[in-house]
Amino acid sequence: GRLAVHLGTPALLDFCRRHHEDSALVLVTIIGTEGSTYRKPGAMMLIAPGGDFEGMISGGCLEGDLLEHASAVFESGEPAFVTYDMSADEDLIWSLGIGCDGVIHLLLQRLDRDAELALFDHMEMAHRARHAVIMALVTRPAEGGAPGKIALIDGARTRLGDESLFPLLLEAAERWPSWRSRVIEHDGAEVRLIHMPAPTRVLICGAGPDAVPVAAAFAGLGWEVIVADHRQAHARADRFPAGCSVKHQRQADLHEEVDLDVIDAAVVMTHHLESDAEYLRQLCGRPLRYLGVLGPTARKERLRDMAGCPERPLFGPVGLDIGAELPESIALSIAAEVHAVLNRRDGHSLTGDTHD
Repeated sequence: GRLAVHLGTPALLDFCRRHHEDSALVLVTIIGTEGSTYRKPGAMMLIAPGGDFEGMISGGCLEGDLLEHASAVFESGEPAFVTYDMSADEDLIWSLGIGCDGVIHLLLQRLDRDAELALFDHMEMAHRARHAVIMALVTRPAEGGAPGKIALIDGARTRLGDESLFPLLLEAAERWPSWRSRVIEHDGAEVRLIHMPAPTRVLICGAGPDAVPVAAAFAGLGWEVIVADHRQAHARADRFPAGCSVKHQRQADLHEEVDLDVIDAAVVMTHHLESDAEYLRQLCGRPLRYLGVLGPTARKERLRDMAGCPERPLFGPVGLDIGAELPESIALSIAAEVHAVLNRRDGHSLTGDTHD
């Protein structure tokens, strides 16, 4: 199944749109890490000629220093390798404000408007069509070659970029991957493949006051958010974060307003039993990775029977157990659970310890 967006792709594509008049941008890609690092291989950052940038390859401690390296790449047009070893040079570490361990290997390359940046334009079109993309990036060239060759393939098998990478991309797309990033040897070169899913699309059935922070939590993750409600007073776009799609329709007409087959996750929360059951009836047979209902377990079981899908796995009560009580904290717990499920995680504490 699909992964939730993890690389900040929507923000990178938005950055490309905002800088469409720039003749080139510099792409920074993490091509390898050792030890503990904030981001993992495949993470990207884009830098504009004026120093504006989007994306993070650390917690904010390296980005400023990278602007200096990017200036040289803009000037020469030649790819550059940069390594930050946060365990070796204490002067470097503390001058940059870094207090963590680990090594980050980066590739910086200039993307010209009429050449490589066309790949990002196509990626945006592919994502709009709900197609995932696999990008191939030469991180260590074969003898006599150059790093930075780049190409992509989308879910419709459209290919763009360096043709020498097409066979590798076609092979990767034969069985669409569930991994995020990996390194492949190809004709003597080292190539990093980066899987960029289409943006996660979530549906909230119910637009009451407690749905507003849920929509905000989802939108804050860069996800596409659709809110549906049969009550006109609730189904108003001005009540929800910018970018949310708010639908007003009868409960039974949801499938006519929303393509339910391209929804990754849905939360049913109208607080009205019959309405929740009708929404659930339309969602039970869809290929959702996450389907949750608000309320206690007994209510969930009753809804499942009312909707005619007694065998359908449902999350409910929705959310992780974080002691949530108010709408904002409940929204946080719901968003965290959906994020964990879409990324095949269980949401446990990373410390592994139990605290009183």
